[in-house]
Amino acid sequence: MTREEDFVIKTPYQPTDEEKQAITDLENKGLVADDWDSGKKDILSFKKNLRRDMYNKQNKRCAFCRIHVPSSCVPMHREHIVYKDMHPQWMFHPENLCIACPNCNSWKGTTEVLANPHTSTYPTTSDGFKIIHPLYDKYSDHIELIDEILYKGKTDKGTFTINTCHLYRVDLAEERVDIKMYAKNKGKIIAVLIHLLTLSDQYVDEQKQFCKYVTDIVKKYKKNKKTAKSTEQ
Repeated sequence: MTREEDFVIKTPYQPTDEEKQAITDLENKGLVADDWDSGKKDILSFKKNLRRDMYNKQNKRCAFCRIHVPSSCVPMHREHIVYKDMHPQWMFHPENLCIACPNCNSWKGTTEVLANPHTSTYPTTSDGFKIIHPLYDKYSDHIELIDEILYKGKTDKGTFTINTCHLYRVDLAEERVDIKMYAKNKGKIIAVLIHLLTLSDQYVDEQKQFCKYVTDIVKKYKKNKKTAKSTEQ
């Protein structure tokens, strides 16, 4: 796992005075889930600036899968770590907001992530959450990447995060393989992939798809290697 992936956000987004006032106005009326989409100028500003700020602080990576997502391709979702519909009082709480890729955000959905769902104050330490919190948790303390490709929980929190965000989905494995293929010696990667096939039933959801993906890569590698050898001769 790289340093860029293993980030901990040091400070949450700091709203402007105008944004703070707009949020206070909504809070004084009593926050409801729909207030997130109120459309008020300073609320829109808050959401826009939050996403830009968190995108940079998270090294342009999803809070949960830690995959780099180019902003020009897929806009990252603004993620309420504690679901806003169940806990609207923390809807605009900077410590409760980060960014996540659309897939992780979708899989996480409405899952309750508080260790104590009945708490009246927002937790300020890791123990308050069942899921990895990007401001309070070091990712590698809870999740390891097998050969930099497959996700494995090291703690209950890591396993909860993997299951909640479906980090065993095959598209993530394929993305990490692609990254590794470009970054390092392909011959070594092929050996790693063949080894990972023996673990696919534990760490990948669509095993047949993953096996076909790896098999195709191996076949292509062998074909290219054979062609290169013939050319040299």
